[in-house]
Amino acid sequence: MKKLTDKELEIMEVLWENGPLSTRDIILHLPDTTAHFNTIATYVRRLEQHGMIDHEELSPRFYRYHAAVTREQYISYVNKESVERFFDGSYMDFISRLVKRHEVSIDELKELIRVVEEE
Repeated sequence: MKKLTDKELEIMEVLWENGPLSTRDIILHLPDTTAHFNTIATYVRRLEQHGMIDHEELSPRFYRYHAAVTREQYISYVNKESVERFFDGSYMDFISRLVKRHEVSIDELKELIRVVEEE
């Protein structure tokens, strides 16, 4: 898995939201529908090379692509990579920073603890 560019993430969001699609259908669902077919096809191939998507061959020149990883798997990967890179793998340091910068309140932390204890 790899961290995605903005355009790659847009394509993944389209597949996560809509299920399997052809390249042309992906383009129709993108926010910028003026994207050139060859450009999006290149992004799709790159995503497939990195194991993020897979395809089903419907005919010799027609493929339907689907996400090979879930949104949740990707979010977990990005979170873990960020914590490892910026906080030496310490989730405690990461959360402490959020609290110190007032990005997470004490009440939100208490609610998080309550949710985790109930699981």
